[in-house]
Amino acid sequence: MEFTGKLIKREGDKGYIEIEGVNWYEVNKKASGAIVVEIEEKEHISNEQRRLLYALWRDYEMYTGTPLDAVEAWFKYQYMLERNLDHLPSLSRGAMTKDMATDFITYTLEYYLNNGVPFAQQDWYKGADIDRVCYAMLMNRICFACGKEKSDVHHLNGSTIGMGGNRNKVNHVGRLVVCLCRKHHGTMHQVGEKEYMDKHVFVPIKLGEKEVERLGI
Repeated sequence: MEFTGKLIKREGDKGYIEIEGVNWYEVNKKASGAIVVEIEEKEHISNEQRRLLYALWRDYEMYTGTPLDAVEAWFKYQYMLERNLDHLPSLSRGAMTKDMATDFITYTLEYYLNNGVPFAQQDWYKGADIDRVCYAMLMNRICFACGKEKSDVHHLNGSTIGMGGNRNKVNHVGRLVVCLCRKHHGTMHQVGEKEYMDKHVFVPIKLGEKEVERLGI
């Protein structure tokens, strides 16, 4: 059995750990009485990142019918080739840095977004590069808030096009935008941009010439 806890108190060489959500009745039935504590190091892949990767791979398994172990092997191999690694990446504790785990998760999400692979992990932002994922969502016109496809490019305050302005004649380069479906576009206007972006954990993207051309705006 494996649980996640946090250190809440230290007294000399003693430490007190708080663990929530444990069914102690089941623990008492199965446990030997010994507890092994493994401290998660800040610079190494976290349990949350590892969980997120396997959850994403299970989404791919559900979508394609490919067995999970084959999905894991394929993504590790593709990532190794993409990043010019000399070996397959390992998710073992101490074998992968937190930065590499973030990059691997982001790489996986970018692949999903660019290839139309659905994923159920709404908390992806806990382990990925938010800027890169939002960029991929924008380029594929996927709503930052709910994941709906064929959503609209929305200009933020300070980058909006004035009433009566012709979008076809306005230079969009340098403007800040997000991609939202019509439902969430309207909700953001009601709530406020900063509050809404903080709640749904996404960031605006600054348009360059390449992005304007690809989006056709």
